[in-house]
Amino acid sequence: MREKKEIRAIPSSFHTSELSPIEIEVGLRKQVCFNGLQVDNKQNLKKNIKGTLVIKRKTNIIEDFSMTEKFSLKDIKSNEYVEIDFDTEATYNLAKGLYEYYKLFGGKETNPFGSVSFVPKDNDYEKMKALLEDQEELFHILETVDTDSLNAAISINRLKKIRDEMRANLDNDGEMSFWQGFFEDNAWILAQIFHAPVMFFDNKKYIGGKRLNNTGGQITDYIYKNDLTDNVAIIEIKSPVKEIISKEYRQTFSFNRELIGAVNQLLKQRDTFNQNYHTLNSLDEEHFNACNIEAILVYGMINKLNSEQKDTFERFRNELRSITIITFDELLKKVENLISLFSYQDDGDIEF
Repeated sequence: MREKKEIRAIPSSFHTSELSPIEIEVGLRKQVCFNGLQVDNKQNLKKNIKGTLVIKRKTNIIEDFSMTEKFSLKDIKSNEYVEIDFDTEATYNLAKGLYEYYKLFGGKETNPFGSVSFVPKDNDYEKMKALLEDQEELFHILETVDTDSLNAAISINRLKKIRDEMRANLDNDGEMSFWQGFFEDNAWILAQIFHAPVMFFDNKKYIGGKRLNNTGGQITDYIYKNDLTDNVAIIEIKSPVKEIISKEYRQTFSFNRELIGAVNQLLKQRDTFNQNYHTLNSLDEEHFNACNIEAILVYGMINKLNSEQKDTFERFRNELRSITIITFDELLKKVENLISLFSYQDDGDIEF
């Protein structure tokens, strides 16, 4: 049975009830929610929901969100305004939450005598329960089940779990503590970058360059090999929290020094790999070629940029001849596209 989140209405006065918050974004450093309030709007009971948008940020994962300083609309001075951007995921979560609010409470008056809890009914669970109670019908369905469709459904659920894990960690700066292990377990996501079949080498691959004292060697995060040509590509993983743009510079923008450093790091790894190719190829059990090695950097979030910054970033990365930069949310989009492809329905309904 799919988990269904409980929605509670707790009386806060004789004519109002506080509703369970809508979680719009939940991360280690940032939380965005909508605290709903059901009110007895005598003029129009259909319009009986109002609320407060609450955004909390903290500098590190150790701090508690309760320690954040409050800032409200009354703190905005004359000739000032606040702009809050919601990405597609956050907008979807808000719309879904408001939809559930109005489905449960729209047109109804508050209950001033006690809290009420609602758990949305899972239609799939109810159907399965009915089938289990009717064994003859269940056996009939099992005889006619399409195992290919069943396997596809299982794959879709696995894809959705991976998508949800990525979404939940887009503010996770754990390059080593989280993202290395995540991509090691889900190497196929990185494979979506390429346009040809690839295989995955061991993570943290040594690419040469050590001195006689066994120091100074170059290590890359991942090495991929084209299954058809045996040519390799090296991939360096950073984190989605890394900033892309630094500041404005003469009617354009300069780039964050960590991004420039990561590009230079990849260039050095690429040169080192070329210089040590013959030695590495003779020692490695897997034969590979090093013909114009592709170097790929997974870094930052493009959706954090405004339109001008996106244009600047696109010009920059498209002019890089031997480095490909792809952002974490672009990788996430590839996963979402796969889910859409596998679960496409002709009726075009939106499933909340």
